[in-house]
Parts: sequence; C-alpha cells; structure tokens
Amino acid sequence: MNGEINKGRNKYFIIAHFVVVALLILSFLKPNNYRFSTHNTNPVESSSVKVLIVGDMMLDRNIRNTIDKIGFEKFFAGTKDLVQSVDVAVANLEGTFTTNPSVTTDLTNKDLQFTFNPALVPSLANLGFDVLGLANNHSFNFGKAGLESTRRYIGSAGMLYYGDPFNKDEISTVISKNGIKIGFVGFHEFYYTNFDKVQAEIVRLKKEVDVLIVTPHWGIEYQKEPTEDMVKWGHKFIDNGADIVIGSHPHVIGTSEEYKGKKIYYSLGNFSFDQYFSKATMQGLGIVIGIDKNEKEIDLHFSEIPIKIERGGVFVGKE
Repeated sequence: MNGEINKGRNKYFIIAHFVVVALLILSFLKPNNYRFSTHNTNPVESSSVKVLIVGDMMLDRNIRNTIDKIGFEKFFAGTKDLVQSVDVAVANLEGTFTTNPSVTTDLTNKDLQFTFNPALVPSLANLGFDVLGLANNHSFNFGKAGLESTRRYIGSAGMLYYGDPFNKDEISTVISKNGIKIGFVGFHEFYYTNFDKVQAEIVRLKKEVDVLIVTPHWGIEYQKEPTEDMVKWGHKFIDNGADIVIGSHPHVIGTSEEYKGKKIYYSLGNFSFDQYFSKATMQGLGIVIGIDKNEKEIDLHFSEIPIKIERGGVFVGKE
C-alpha cells in the first residue's frame, strides 16, 4: 500500500516538475503585439523558422580573462538553451579573431583594440551561433589583415558573416532554413561611407529572399533614445525593403517602434560585454523572430528575451 502511495507521489512530483519547467520557458517568451504579413513570391508548403538576434558580443579584456579562468562553456551556459532552441542564431561581433596578443587583458591599456582567441570560433558554432555581423567600429581594430582573419576563422567553423566596417565588401549574406530564405544586411554608421551602397543592397536582396533583416551599428553610447539620423535611416531601410531593423552599439537597450507595420529595435544592448559599471549596460535583449510561411503569405512575430550579464557569465531571464 505504501509503495503504491509513493509511486503516486513520485508521479505527481514528476508531472509538477515538468509543469514548472514549461512555465519558466514560457515566461521568457513574451510575444508582443507586432505582427505583419508580406507577400510570398515563392509559394511552398507551410513551414516555419525561428531566428534569434542578440546584441554586442565582445570576447576580449575582462571577458577573455574570465573565459580563460572558468571556460567558454561555463561562461555561456546560461544562454545555451536559448541559442540552441532556434533555427538561426545571430550576434554582432564587436572585435576580431586573430593570433595577435591581447592589449586589453591587463585592464590598464585604454586602447579599445579587441582581438579574440581563434580557439573560441568552433565553440561559438557549437553553442549554436550561425551568423556573425561585422559592420561595426571594432571589426577593423587590427586592420585589413585582422578583418580577413576574422572572416576566415568564421567561415572555417561553418558559420556565415556579413557586414563591413566601411559598408563596402560582403555587406550581406543569405541563409536558408526549412524552405525559407532570410537575408541579412549590415550597416556601420561611423565611417559615413557607402550608405547608398547599403540601400542598393537592400533593394537588390529583397527580391531574392523571403525575409530581409537589416542590422545597423549606430547611435550614441548609453543613450536609449534614437538620434534623428537613426530614425531617418531606419525608416529608409524599411522603405527600401527591410522587413525588420535591429540595431546595436549604444550598449543599452533602446526604444523600439513600428513603422509601416514593420518593427524597428534601435538597440538590443549588450550580450557579452564587460561593462559592469551600470545596471543598464549589464542588461540586453534577445529577439526571437518567428517566421511562418504558407502558400499565400509570410507572418512574422516577435518575442523579447531578457539577457543579464554578470562577471561570471551571461544568463537568460535574470532581473
């Protein structure tokens, strides 16, 4: 009799455990009310894809010191389930993969030249990242050789890259999953060159993909509100064919808006960065874009995932 009661209790506890876990996962996925449809020029059977985009990822200075101490897997353990739960994971890579020695790990050098250990490239791929953006002010920290080295290491690990610090070469890429083509275009504000080329690439690529995502690196550090230029450019990207605009660089979570039924996130804040001096810089957003495609249309819906950065790692859903 007692054995039957214990079995019943164990069964109850197992069910309760799974209910709690499910509720925790659902609590991270907070769909907002923004949803739009776009004409599907390549009708196929119904399919869907989930794309995760996170903010600034830096792997030098304090981050490098911590990873050297506790290991890559432990540092990113708090985000592993999130990254691996989607079909495509994307981050803005704030730095280079080179064999140059770090000039920042002693924490006394004020030069913001970031080089990352190339041994971490396969680890990023194994964690679940598929695409890395290079349109930013740190991807040229070690010149043309450093940029080429970064591209080479990323490609050798089976990941894609896109974006250029001068908005000139390889500014876009396309990834196909489950019969859905997703295009990415990068834009770097701070060299003020080739803006027209970025716009032309948006127009061109829109004809070839189902969903087009533009990821500008722009704005003012630590400022949540967009500048006038950011608003102007964000609207222009959508006018030319972008379905979503998701920005980076301010290192804090920025405001968002809907323009012509399409979403603009002006800044996702940090994902992996050692700016431990404020609560705002130790928080970020991950945006999960659900893409549902059927014979007539494509629907997009968004979930905002809170990211918390601590000295010992990066975590999901932390307050």
